[in-house]
Amino acid sequence: MLIRSASGLRGIVKDDFSPQMIDQYIASFISNQNITSCVIGRDGRSSGKEISQWVINALTKYGVNVDNCDLATTPTIQLMTEKDKYDGGIVITASHNPTEYNGLKFLQKDGTFLSPGQCNTLFTSVDSKLVLNESEIIGEVSDYTSADEQHIAKVFAAQCINTNFIQSKKFKVVIDAVNGGGSNILPQLCKDLGCDVTIINCNGDGNFTRVAEPLAENLKDLEEKVLEVGADIGFATDPDGDRLSIVSNTGEAIGEEYTLVLAFKNFINYQDSTIVTNLSTSRMIDDVSSCSIRTKIGEAHVVEKMKELNISIGGEGNGGVILKEVHLGRDSLVAIAMVLNLLSNDDKLMNEIISEIPQYVFIKDKINIDDSIDFDSLATLFDCDEINQDDGIKFSWPNKWIHIRKSNTEPIIRIFAEAKTRNEVNKLIQTLKDYLK
Repeated sequence: MLIRSASGLRGIVKDDFSPQMIDQYIASFISNQNITSCVIGRDGRSSGKEISQWVINALTKYGVNVDNCDLATTPTIQLMTEKDKYDGGIVITASHNPTEYNGLKFLQKDGTFLSPGQCNTLFTSVDSKLVLNESEIIGEVSDYTSADEQHIAKVFAAQCINTNFIQSKKFKVVIDAVNGGGSNILPQLCKDLGCDVTIINCNGDGNFTRVAEPLAENLKDLEEKVLEVGADIGFATDPDGDRLSIVSNTGEAIGEEYTLVLAFKNFINYQDSTIVTNLSTSRMIDDVSSCSIRTKIGEAHVVEKMKELNISIGGEGNGGVILKEVHLGRDSLVAIAMVLNLLSNDDKLMNEIISEIPQYVFIKDKINIDDSIDFDSLATLFDCDEINQDDGIKFSWPNKWIHIRKSNTEPIIRIFAEAKTRNEVNKLIQTLKDYLK
């Protein structure tokens, strides 16, 4: 089943993708966004090269000039789209979905994802079978070989990154890019920061030797490698490199919820700031921030609010850090540099920095989708201090909360819950599940 959302398209390649299907979406993208020049890239999936060629064929057929970054992270394509003033960008990726999936992420000229309204317009054009006349002049295709280098340079130019100081620390790091889009650029970033780099799963061949989503329970190999080599820290990403998860120096995967918190702790050493994040991000961010603003889940919603309020930093608790000074998108390179900068400034081990952050138990759960679920009917389920229905429904108390919503990328209902103890979290989730039986 093809999944369409503000994140673009995702589906199982053998069932959902064909040159004809790609052509229809590309034609609609060109028509709605006035595309004459476009930059593209892909994560490491085995289907990526073929789908990239289908995308190129469709773009050039309609007269669009294409620069191809080939294997690249989503944030790299976002940055290049903005920096080089393309009319738009396309990333061939299914993010954290399994390897049999692939997809398209569509970018507007400022490098951000299409807004939900723009996505709806694009999808409506596809459904109405928009016809775009082929161009008399075929678009040109060029290889874009310096994108990684330019991306790293832009990260290093950020005011909250002191590259010389990081380089002087000579950190020992391990990187796990799940053989995805970050396989080349992430090790290079850390080498340029003076780190002693060990790599696992950095072949770029799309062979997901672990579950693609960089959740703590999926990072056993990284945990073992960090201990084996005596590393200061381990970094893991999803296949398209926009999310970062961390393994501490003790060989413990601390969970992706810490990434934004640690990055923000670094940022406020340089600039006092409000932070924009989503409704399901850990309460830890409130403990280190004087002011946080919550949005619906999804990068597009966070970015929209950052733009509206002119806020410099944002992100999501799934390991996504957005630093406006670099570009308005989740970026694992930004996150790595900011966390290493924090390590440099604090002159403490990672486990010591983590121990200073108030601790919660955070659980993510899911159930098979049921369109009969009436979110309004859930409003009386809990006696709580606050109810938010901007995105599904979220119940909040001073030291705990539970959030339930339909996934934008999979046919499931997602449940997020956080409290001071595991027993409290389990009780919240079980109460909800019992009600939904």
